[in-house]
Amino acid sequence: MGGRRLRERLDLGSRRIVLSPSAKRPHKNIERLLDALAGLEPPARPLLVVPGYPTPHEKVLADRARGLGVASDLRMPGWVSAQDLEGLYGLAHCVVFPSLYEGFGLPVLEAMGRGVPVACSNSSSLPEVAGDAALLFDPKDVGQIRQSLLRLMNEPGLAAELGKRGRAQAARFSWERTAALTAASYRRALSPG
Repeated sequence: MGGRRLRERLDLGSRRIVLSPSAKRPHKNIERLLDALAGLEPPARPLLVVPGYPTPHEKVLADRARGLGVASDLRMPGWVSAQDLEGLYGLAHCVVFPSLYEGFGLPVLEAMGRGVPVACSNSSSLPEVAGDAALLFDPKDVGQIRQSLLRLMNEPGLAAELGKRGRAQAARFSWERTAALTAASYRRALSPG
């Protein structure tokens, strides 16, 4: 689907988009991302798009956005098709992933594989997944989240460099490489002596 049609269908307007693909659950830390967004001046404020499974926590996020005065700066389209998600990555100026903990962090890897600049938490598995290809922040520090967001929005050279590094970092995590390393591990474990 074309970017213009997707923007119209999801009511995204023409503003720059910050994408945060995530289930709406407390550990995804979207509340602090909303706090960071609210700290930006309205003329420079991007549109935050948070696609993902709707949960009861979605109402908490909507209420918080209203209380912060950023309800018009937030879109939560719920579950989107693979085609629409691909379109959102294509429209995104950057991906911000403030999760407090992750088992792996696939949205970070997916964004990097597409060359989208990323800022993410410096907690759990995310620093290992991101390597030197993302801006890392303390997910409990709204100021750090805001600063990372501002840098990706306002430093095109940095954003381009992170996009380039992201593609290289994502290439390290292919299924083929995982299978080869797993097979090699089994061979080592089963070899005598």
